[in-house]
Amino acid sequence: MFEEKESFWKKKGFYVSTCVLLVCVMAIGAICYRKTNLSGNDDNMMADIVTETPNSLADNTQNDTASLEQKGTQENVSEANANLTEKVTNQAASQEQDAKSSTKAKDTNTDETEKKKEKTKNSKSNADKKKAMSSVTTSANSKNYSFNEEKGLLWPVKGEVIMKYSMNNAIYFKTLAQYKCNPGIVISAKTGTKVKAAANCRVTKIAKDDELGTVITTDIGSGYTVLYGQMDNVSVNKGDELKEGDVIGTVARPTKYYTEEGSNLYLQVKEGKETVDPLLLLR
Repeated sequence: MFEEKESFWKKKGFYVSTCVLLVCVMAIGAICYRKTNLSGNDDNMMADIVTETPNSLADNTQNDTASLEQKGTQENVSEANANLTEKVTNQAASQEQDAKSSTKAKDTNTDETEKKKEKTKNSKSNADKKKAMSSVTTSANSKNYSFNEEKGLLWPVKGEVIMKYSMNNAIYFKTLAQYKCNPGIVISAKTGTKVKAAANCRVTKIAKDDELGTVITTDIGSGYTVLYGQMDNVSVNKGDELKEGDVIGTVARPTKYYTEEGSNLYLQVKEGKETVDPLLLLR
């Protein structure tokens, strides 16, 4: 019995030892497995951390870059808008300045035009005043000539009257080969003969004429004027005051209208607008 019990406990001890051993093995295996799993998990975690960190950094960098680009774009847009606004403002200011300058130039031109007009007006007014004063002075200084019909006129040259005064009947002109009226007389004289003033007078006009050549017109007063044609070497000027007998020039070569008549002095006298026969007044 005792032997059986001993054999039983021996068997029981064996099983117990075996169970303890299995438990220990399982514990050791569990510990190893746990360590293995923990080590693998740590590596995976580290790998994930290492992997996620660059990705996160890249994403963050990309996001930051995009944000910076967006910010830069916004800043560029803002700057472009600011530049555009400034350009538009400058253009508007420039246009306004140009408009002001144009208006100012226009006003200046208007002022200058008005000044020129005023200056011209003043100049004309001054010229008129000077002319009036000159006329008054001339009138004051000029002699009032009075022609004495009884005393008559001095012969300007000595010579034969080859063509008489004729306003009622036509007379024959050799050079022209025709008959026509003659409002003056033609006195034959050699070329270069001195011509004298027929009375005290004022020279009023010196002109050129195709038929009569150089013509001198004088005012002898009392409404009478004396005209000298076919003149040369004129020694007087318009406005000159002359005394009877003063030399006014010489006899010129005849014009083509008097080639057949030869060199001569043409003498005409007017009372007002009507011609008068000079022979009635020459003494």
